[in-house]
Amino acid sequence: MTKEEDKKIAAEKERKILIEARDRLAKGLIVEGENKQNALNDLEFIAVEGKQWPAGIRAQRIAEKRPCITVNKMAVFIDQVVGDQRMNRPSIKVVPVDSKADVKTAKIIGGWIKHVQQISKSDIAIDHGFEHAVACGYGAWRVVTKYVSDDSFDQEACIEKIDNALSVIWGQHTEYDCSDAVYCFVISDMDKEEFKSKYGEDPMPFNTADSQYVDGWVTKDTVRVAEYFVKEPIKKKLYLLESGETVDIVPTGQKAARERDVVSYKIMWYLLTGNKIIESREWVGKKYIPIIPVWGKEFNVGGKRVLRGLIRNAKDPQRMYNYWQSSDTEIVIMQPKSPYMITPAQLKGHEDQWKNAHTQNMAYMLCNPDPQAPGWPKREAPPQVSSAMVEKIRESDQEMRDTVGIQKAGLGMQSNERSGKAIVERKKEGDVGTFSFIDNLSRSLEHTGRVLIDVAPTILDTERIVRLGLDDGEYQFETVNMEAPNGEIFNDLSVGTYDVVVTVGPSFTTQRTEAKESMQEFIQYYPAAAPVIGDLYAKSMDWQGAEEVAERLRYLLPPEIRAELEAKAAKQAGEEVPPSASAPEPPPPDPNEEIKLQEAQVKLDESKVKLEQEQVKLDEAKLKLEFAQVQSKDGVKKLMDEIEAEDNEQKEE
Repeated sequence: MTKEEDKKIAAEKERKILIEARDRLAKGLIVEGENKQNALNDLEFIAVEGKQWPAGIRAQRIAEKRPCITVNKMAVFIDQVVGDQRMNRPSIKVVPVDSKADVKTAKIIGGWIKHVQQISKSDIAIDHGFEHAVACGYGAWRVVTKYVSDDSFDQEACIEKIDNALSVIWGQHTEYDCSDAVYCFVISDMDKEEFKSKYGEDPMPFNTADSQYVDGWVTKDTVRVAEYFVKEPIKKKLYLLESGETVDIVPTGQKAARERDVVSYKIMWYLLTGNKIIESREWVGKKYIPIIPVWGKEFNVGGKRVLRGLIRNAKDPQRMYNYWQSSDTEIVIMQPKSPYMITPAQLKGHEDQWKNAHTQNMAYMLCNPDPQAPGWPKREAPPQVSSAMVEKIRESDQEMRDTVGIQKAGLGMQSNERSGKAIVERKKEGDVGTFSFIDNLSRSLEHTGRVLIDVAPTILDTERIVRLGLDDGEYQFETVNMEAPNGEIFNDLSVGTYDVVVTVGPSFTTQRTEAKESMQEFIQYYPAAAPVIGDLYAKSMDWQGAEEVAERLRYLLPPEIRAELEAKAAKQAGEEVPPSASAPEPPPPDPNEEIKLQEAQVKLDESKVKLEQEQVKLDEAKLKLEFAQVQSKDGVKKLMDEIEAEDNEQKEE
């Protein structure tokens, strides 16, 4: 095949990919258009000044110089849910699934995932995605791979945030985490000059008659760039060997007991514009597109998917609150401007002075007497604040909390609850009402763990030492894919099936604070524990030098505990356990003690013999006594028989 033919085939393949991508993106924008527009409106309602007022009413009030106040209470509700999530972060745990997986490898993968979270500062990406899911119903982050350094071919996984979750367009899916979706887009609109500077190519031309322009791929000033992930099917055969092993290729000399056709996938990544593929490569994972969505509240209304965040239903009460607060403020502002009742005759000659009466503090006011209007000019009574308006403000405030589901106690504000138990119960109700958002985050984090498990065997495919993160923020090292002299591979991440479970609980900082308080209370009730746990108590402190104090207190621990801690620290660091850290050996035996022990053993044996002899004598004495008792019984019986015989003889005589 000639180069020209290769170019034609490549060009035809690129053309098909571009047509497919444009069609799929256009369809996705239509399907999700209403949801995304509502989500955008929610974000603007929260964050953009003036968006809590209808544009026409706001413009009219500003033109009339009337108050147009915005008291934004939506952010407080969002901050409450987000703060609760940050204090109770979900954590990923890897568990083995089949017989080929083992617990140690599961711990290695779990520690590596914690390491990935630490080096990529995944909290930033996860918090950003979760906050947007609470605000508008859409949040997302992604998993990427990078080289460890510029002089290495080893790769590392990272978790990165997606700034605009509304730019993510998924193909049709039924799973919450979109793991069954065949394709996904991440789109962005770039300035044409920025595009040329970044990619070194001219952007596609602007032509209003082109359908690509209609679809939004290019405008006069911008060009759309899309990341396009797509699962491309691969047909293959699967064989079941007589040994029970499942393989893609039957080894030489073996036979397959069964076979079947299967369809697997490879995941391709394309960076494209409307008329050109800028870059493409195969993703290192085999199962999942590395985009992780996190949703707000999800409903299915007559087959149509509807998404919302926390504040969607509270927008109208917020608008009412703003309106009544503005009206109340307007009335208060107008009170010093109540007009005077004055006749033309009284005003004549002093018009300039009276014209500025409502803006200046006059030392005196001049006027003319008017026989037709006895007395002096009087100011009209100012407008009074309506009790109905005050009640409406209160009602609007309460309706916002009712629709969101977070009452005053949940916001740390004083309410009608008086007892501590009532306050806790009301706050718990608010946590239950918003727990669905945190539960959705747990599902998304669980899928993040599966994506990382999917890429781990590919990027950790050689023998290397990897750093494993621990729950307390520390770390240790472990060797993966280590080959033994007999050819066996230890810690092979490609063998076995693993899954993820997610637990939700207090963050490490919160746990440390609670541990400090609990240890303090424990020491008060049991002072004898202070020398044993004093180093742990000092370590839980937040003041400067706490670690140094804890290190010094560790020297005061009993030798057995200190040796065990040193051995554990050396093992985590991958070092040889020092002799001092090993279990203390017993002291050499004392010869004098051995002699004394032997003499004591001899005396004990002699005592046992004497005891046995005494036991024999006792048994003989018992036998004699029993014999004597028997003889005594026989003698008594004989005597009684003789007496009875004599009596019988006397009676006969």
